[in-house]
Amino acid sequence: MTERRDDGASLAKRAQRAALGPVFTRLDQVRAELTQQGADRTRLSDDLGTLAARLEQQAAAIGRLEAYIDTAVTEARNEASNLRHLSDAVSSLLVELGVGANASAGAALHDRLAAIADETGRDVRRDIGDLRATTRLTQSLVERALASPAPATSTAGEGPPAVAATPVAPSPQPYEHPTPTFDLLYRAFEDRHRGSLEEITARVDADYLELLSALPNPELPIADLGCGRGELVRLLADNGQAAIGVDVNTGQVADDDQHLLVEDDLFRWLDHQPDGSMRAVTAAHVVEHLPTDLQIRLVFEAHRVVAPGGVLVLETPNALSLSTAATNFWVDPTHERPVHPLFLEFLALEAGFARTRTLPLHPIALEFQGTGSEPQLVNDLSSLIFGHGDVAFIAHR
Repeated sequence: MTERRDDGASLAKRAQRAALGPVFTRLDQVRAELTQQGADRTRLSDDLGTLAARLEQQAAAIGRLEAYIDTAVTEARNEASNLRHLSDAVSSLLVELGVGANASAGAALHDRLAAIADETGRDVRRDIGDLRATTRLTQSLVERALASPAPATSTAGEGPPAVAATPVAPSPQPYEHPTPTFDLLYRAFEDRHRGSLEEITARVDADYLELLSALPNPELPIADLGCGRGELVRLLADNGQAAIGVDVNTGQVADDDQHLLVEDDLFRWLDHQPDGSMRAVTAAHVVEHLPTDLQIRLVFEAHRVVAPGGVLVLETPNALSLSTAATNFWVDPTHERPVHPLFLEFLALEAGFARTRTLPLHPIALEFQGTGSEPQLVNDLSSLIFGHGDVAFIAHR
């Protein structure tokens, strides 16, 4: 009897183990998964800590590099100034010691030393510009790393990641009588408010042909971004200069200039161009249509693609003229806001361009009339109220 009870108890235990076996197995799996998740979290925490330490080191290095740039700029300017003073002193000494041929030799030596000083200054400014551009690129990479979310770690036993619901835009109203977009109207708008094709061709001829034709690297093309009706591109091509126009709106381009056009978004097109592949980049009346982040991208990308010795030319309505900035500027509904030349100068120097200048263009045929004993005040007010309609900002690579 006792033996039978023992057999029954043993059988019950075996049945219990058989029934609970999967439960214990699953508990072991869960325990292992929790252990793995803990290890993953620890490793991720260590990785984030290492990244934060590296970013702090990078930020400190960037700070030191910026201080070095400022010091190098000051030293370069001092050296250039010293070279000019030395050339002046040597020239004066030679002129004092002799006459005739010696005086001519002194003047020639002065010119030679001045040329060396200018060339040295240009080289130093270009090197400093490249160094500053590298610094800014490093900063952007650090910012991108900080902004990027940490990669998710996959854990065993988890289901598929949740997919955020994407809102669906409502279908456009199916109007029975459609109207044209402003892209289709912009050619006529330009004809009426900017000037005819012939007028703008004559204007860009006077403003830019000599400047662009004299640049080095004639085998490289000059890229006109947002080329509009193609006046500058056609003018350059007609004068034997390699040129290409980029515009997203084909309705803007003169019908006989299609062979000079690339139909594309200017930033997408720039992004595919190799470093140093352009003789110059021009963009007339483009920056005032862009938000700040794209203005920055335009200047930095232009510095990348322009070869040494080339230029970036940005023409824009004159923000320093009240008549332009407060009234005429807003005729075009696609304008964002006037762009101050000092902001463009800041961007160009930060991007690495060696030097900049601003050229006033297209004086407004109106003057402020005033009386009194302060003629300079009258001139200043006339320039402030009217002045020039446009400015060309020129940055040298």
